[in-house]
Amino acid sequence: MSPDAFVKRGFIFILGGMVAVSAYYQASGVSHLIAHQIARDGAPPAPRATALVEEPLSEDRSPSAAPILERNPFDSITGPLVPRPSEALAGQAALSSLDPYLAPPCDTGRVVLIAVSEDPEWSFAAVEAEGGRTALGRRGGQIAGRKVEHIAWDRVWMTSGGARCQMQLGKKGDNDGKKAPESQPRAPEPPRERPSRASGRSDVPPEIASRMKRVSETEFDIDRSAAAKIFENPEIVTNTSAAIPEMRDNQVVGLKMHIKPGSVLESFGLQSGDLVKSINSIDLTDPQKAMMAYTRMQSDKSLSVVVERNGRPVRLKVNIR
Repeated sequence: MSPDAFVKRGFIFILGGMVAVSAYYQASGVSHLIAHQIARDGAPPAPRATALVEEPLSEDRSPSAAPILERNPFDSITGPLVPRPSEALAGQAALSSLDPYLAPPCDTGRVVLIAVSEDPEWSFAAVEAEGGRTALGRRGGQIAGRKVEHIAWDRVWMTSGGARCQMQLGKKGDNDGKKAPESQPRAPEPPRERPSRASGRSDVPPEIASRMKRVSETEFDIDRSAAAKIFENPEIVTNTSAAIPEMRDNQVVGLKMHIKPGSVLESFGLQSGDLVKSINSIDLTDPQKAMMAYTRMQSDKSLSVVVERNGRPVRLKVNIR
């Protein structure tokens, strides 16, 4: 039988089969569509994917190592390298509640010079550290790895690592093995002036006096070895003289000298009541500059001191040979 004859004879069956297949696929598609709609209406909406966009670093934010220091990820034993604010405040509060006069003596160092003033900013202390080197400092400064907390007329308090210690003038750091006083101390008082020595009596040690020479009323010579002895033993000067900042119109204009007869400074031409304005052109109206002048005096070959005496300027010169 030819294909044309087969199609003509079975046309009705072929058409019915095609209609049945078409109806099946149509019913299947409608059922899937209805099921998908029912599932979408009953389930919560799925989250939409968002692209990860890196937030640009603002100009007012700069990279900082603070988070690393706070966590200290390289050392699990030591812990954070930056103390917490609460711990720091607690340490300061505990330190302030303790009597400073009961603080233990510092284990190293020796106070060799104290120049105390009513204004704490003008109080200085010279501390001899290990090796015999002397450093000059004031409140808030650093000496021998410690912070100067306060300067009194006879001692200096220092802090390091949240602990306080004290150095008494002229005593070694170990306090000669003695413990700090346990009794309640009196409020510090300035040293009382001793009665003046008789006229012509000298407080200058003979080994220093023999190496000093008066050239004129305003010029003097001193051997360098004798000058070194004065710097090594500043009590030679501090026991017989004092320098107090002079205030005029709420400003420091110089250091007012109080000198006893027969003292070292008197041998250099200074008089009680002189107002020292500058040393080697360094103005002494600022405590930081005064520290600079003291430091440079130990190595300078000569000292040019400008003072105001009875309202007139006077220049004194000391040659260190």
